[in-house]
Amino acid sequence: MRLLIVDDEPIAVQGIIEGVDMDRLGFDEVFSAGSYAEAVQILSERQIDLAICDIEMPDENGISLLEWINSHSPDTETIILSCHDEFNYARQAMHLRCLEYVLKPVRYEVLTEVLERVIKLIGEKRRQNVMTEYGRQYINSLKQEEPASTADTVEKVAAYIDTHLDEALSVNALAGMAFMSADHLTRSFKKRYQKTVSEYILQKRIQLAKELLRDGRLTVTMVAGKVGFGSYSHFTEQFKKCEGITPREFQRREKGIRMENEEKEREL
Repeated sequence: MRLLIVDDEPIAVQGIIEGVDMDRLGFDEVFSAGSYAEAVQILSERQIDLAICDIEMPDENGISLLEWINSHSPDTETIILSCHDEFNYARQAMHLRCLEYVLKPVRYEVLTEVLERVIKLIGEKRRQNVMTEYGRQYINSLKQEEPASTADTVEKVAAYIDTHLDEALSVNALAGMAFMSADHLTRSFKKRYQKTVSEYILQKRIQLAKELLRDGRLTVTMVAGKVGFGSYSHFTEQFKKCEGITPREFQRREKGIRMENEEKEREL
C-alpha cells in the first residue's frame, strides 16, 4: 500500500514516519508533501491508497485537498489531522468521505490504532468491490439475449450463492450484482424460495458444513472457514441453532456411525 502524508511541518511528517511502524501496517511506500500543490502533483503521478492530510496548509487547506481527491483520485481514502475541534471542519471532512478526523497532537500509538482501523476498512471495501464486480460479470455471463425475468435473476443470484459460500455475502452486494434494490431482491427471493436471502445463505452453508464434517478430513475450524464463517464461535453458534448440536458433536457422531457401518460391512 502507498501512504501520502500532507503537512507543511517537516518535523510533524518525520515524527509520523518514525513514530508509526509503517512496515507492520503494510505500507510499502510512504510519500510526503508540504503543500496542497505538492500533494496534488504526487496524487496525479501515483496511485495513493491512503492520504493523511493536515487541515492548515500554506496554499489551500485540507478540505480543499479532500475535494480534489474526491474528484480526481476517488480510490484514495483519507484521514484528516487537525488542531481544530470545530464541528464545521469535521462535518465537511465526513461529507467528503474522510474516514477519520483526528485532533493534534496525537500520540503515535493512537495514530497507529486509527491507521489499523482505516486499513481494515480499505480492505473490506476493496473485497466488496471485487465481489460486486465479479458478481456482475457472473450474472451478465448467464444472461440470454432476451431480457431476464425477475425469477431468472433470482435463480442466478441463488446459483452465485451456492458456488461462493466461502466468501462474504450480503444482501446489498448481491442486489448490486443483479442490478436490483435490496428490498426488491429480498421480496422476490422470499417469493421464489420461501426464505430470506440470509436464511438461504445460512441453510446452504450448514448443508455444506455437514458434508465436510462427515468427510472428516478437515478440522471444525477449517470447515468454518470453508463455509464462510469468520470465527469458530460464530460457526458453532449458528450450527447448533440449526442442528441442535455443535459441529464437533456432529463430527464425532458421524464418525461413530461411519465406524459402525464399516464394522458391519467387515462382519458381512
